[in-house]
Amino acid sequence: MNTHRRRHLAELLLASVTLFWGATFPLVKTAVSEVPVLSFLWVRFALSAGLLALFSSRRLLTLEARDLGRGVVLGVLLFLSYLLQTLGLHLTTAANAGFLTGLNVVWVPLLAGPLLGKSPAPGARIGVAAAVTGLFLLTWHTPWRLEAGDALVVACSVFVAFHILGLDAWTEGCDGRALAFVQIATMAVLALGASLMVDPVTWPRRWSPTVLAALGITAFFATAYAFWVQTSFQRWTTPTRAALIYTLEPVFAAAFATLAGERLSALAWAGGALVILGMVLAELWPAGTGERLGEV
Repeated sequence: MNTHRRRHLAELLLASVTLFWGATFPLVKTAVSEVPVLSFLWVRFALSAGLLALFSSRRLLTLEARDLGRGVVLGVLLFLSYLLQTLGLHLTTAANAGFLTGLNVVWVPLLAGPLLGKSPAPGARIGVAAAVTGLFLLTWHTPWRLEAGDALVVACSVFVAFHILGLDAWTEGCDGRALAFVQIATMAVLALGASLMVDPVTWPRRWSPTVLAALGITAFFATAYAFWVQTSFQRWTTPTRAALIYTLEPVFAAAFATLAGERLSALAWAGGALVILGMVLAELWPAGTGERLGEV
């Protein structure tokens, strides 16, 4: 396969990942109204870890102890992001959650300065201004206040940014599939442990079609498939093009939420558009050094 076709294949697969990610927002919102959040999460991650184990068991032997430890830390960051996102989804709209999760693309260049010594690009600064304005419009109330659900998803986006920075700093030379398994397995263990401590019901007692569909799509397509595509195909395109493709996630989230019956005001749509604009600016106006973050 020539380079041109390989890049188009990679970008098509990455776009399919954002489609599945976007579809999960209304599905998960409905599912966690029927089963406890942590119960849903540990079953999802356990299914994903089991699937990834089929493709990465031998590769785990290639990980050194240091890489294994880093995989666990990355798994903790991912668990916190998914936990906050799912809790937030329970309290806000699926469309809002999709737009606000996408703020991670804006936080990455800002946090890269103090953490990795990489100064934020001009586009990042302008992107932050656009995204924060969008956040204000998305969560508009009179008087204005940041609702608990929206605040949880914003916090989720910060942990996603920390995870991206961790990948940027720690994963060079590691086997992608093996590291993905360590992260997902860590998430499953943490979610199960937390569920045992706080949930009266650890195992979902009701397996409705909605819950089964949400578990199937999130475990197999939005987690195992997504990690496989990212680790196997993202390197066939540029990090900038990949990051721009990922801005489709909140668009798909809003589209699926609308199909599920949610209605956004004109002000909220404008806020969502500004969040996406901020994400695009943060990627299209890079620093002069050409260094990019967010490779997975």
